[in-house]
Amino acid sequence: MNYRQLIKRFESKGAEFIDVRILNQNAETISTEDSSVKTIQDLSSKQIGVRIFYKGAWGFAYTNDEKKVESIFSKAFKASKVSSRDASKFSIDNVPINKKKILFKGKSPFDVDVEDKLNLLMKLYSKFSLKELKSKNIEASFAMKDQLYLNSFGSDVREVRPYFNFLMVLTGKKGDKLRQSFERIGKVGDYRLFLKTDFTGLINELEEKLKIYLSAKRAPAGRMPLIADPVLTHVFFHEAVGHATEADSIIEKSSVLVGKLGKKIAPDFLNLYDTPKINHEHGFYSFDDEGVKAQNTQLIKNGVLTNYLQSLETANKMGMKPTGNGRAQDATNMQIPRMSNTVLANGDYKFDELFEGIKKGVYAKNSMGGVVEPTTGNFLFNAREAYLIENGKITKPIMGVSFGGNILETLMRIERIGNDQKVSFGGWRCGKAGQSVPVGGAAPHIMISEAMVGGDK
Repeated sequence: MNYRQLIKRFESKGAEFIDVRILNQNAETISTEDSSVKTIQDLSSKQIGVRIFYKGAWGFAYTNDEKKVESIFSKAFKASKVSSRDASKFSIDNVPINKKKILFKGKSPFDVDVEDKLNLLMKLYSKFSLKELKSKNIEASFAMKDQLYLNSFGSDVREVRPYFNFLMVLTGKKGDKLRQSFERIGKVGDYRLFLKTDFTGLINELEEKLKIYLSAKRAPAGRMPLIADPVLTHVFFHEAVGHATEADSIIEKSSVLVGKLGKKIAPDFLNLYDTPKINHEHGFYSFDDEGVKAQNTQLIKNGVLTNYLQSLETANKMGMKPTGNGRAQDATNMQIPRMSNTVLANGDYKFDELFEGIKKGVYAKNSMGGVVEPTTGNFLFNAREAYLIENGKITKPIMGVSFGGNILETLMRIERIGNDQKVSFGGWRCGKAGQSVPVGGAAPHIMISEAMVGGDK
């Protein structure tokens, strides 16, 4: 298929900007439960998405059939002309031009027989020993994404990325208590990286955590100091701050950070940035889905909000530069501003120093999800694991911990940042506008001087 020829043809009809994404994907999931095979899924797809800009408006169409490419060019162009009648006008002119091929050179998971992968999972079941265990679930999934991006300004970018995810869920019972301990590991990398996973160590860790969860007591409630581990800290900054810096939310005035650019929103010692350039982390990429090169984007510098995350559209609307954050779930969806890897820079505190002077507080670890109201900035997050802090020491395990507050108020209450930054590698995905994309991050521990803590059981 001569995409360049089609691009020129529709440019001659008045199209001001055209881009095309041709995405080939392979995916495989192996799910097991208590030493038996639950599901084996093997999926592959080809998608072609065409986006056309005409007189201030987009038109978009896609197909899974290369024979229908010319028709989706026509559909996208027609849609752009219809949309232009009511569009709030802007132009697409600030477009970096890139030409690059980044091909996969490692060991593909799809070159490994599914039986070999299944046998690897089955062998793990012999390593469980906790007597309170009621069920064990293990899942491994692999994907290969091969995308070619072309646009009418001359960009020609192809990037191939392999993904893997490993999930282990343990369920235990003690008396009338039923608890779960689970972990997901997700990385961008080939099959050899997957095999380097310390599966035995993960089993031991999850069994130990399950014992703790089964003995944990009711969490306290009220306002108190809270220390968040690197995972919970990363999730807080992703959900509460990262989404608020996505430029479409600024344009739509649905972000608590509207009007805050260049203003102090956090302590002087706090620095936050977005970067797709963390090797193997789930939000890794070399080019975004608009052919813009991956870059580090400083969001908060010494406590001051310095930038927003931009797509081509939002950057042109705001008179700013694209930041390489125009992303889409696949070629059947249009690109919108999305985070990649959200990173909080290290502070100066050693782990033990974070606890000094805390008479009563909570040490919260990992994340069970949460909610954020982006316009007001109010949030509520749930921790997967937590402990009481008494007189500067970690004491009893507690369960059902949540913490909430307002984003801007909570940022200013961050009193200490640890020097122990850790990359997540949690296989995170983020949903927005009906689309889900791989994301990740890195963070150290933080100490919030006062948070609203709640507990349920």
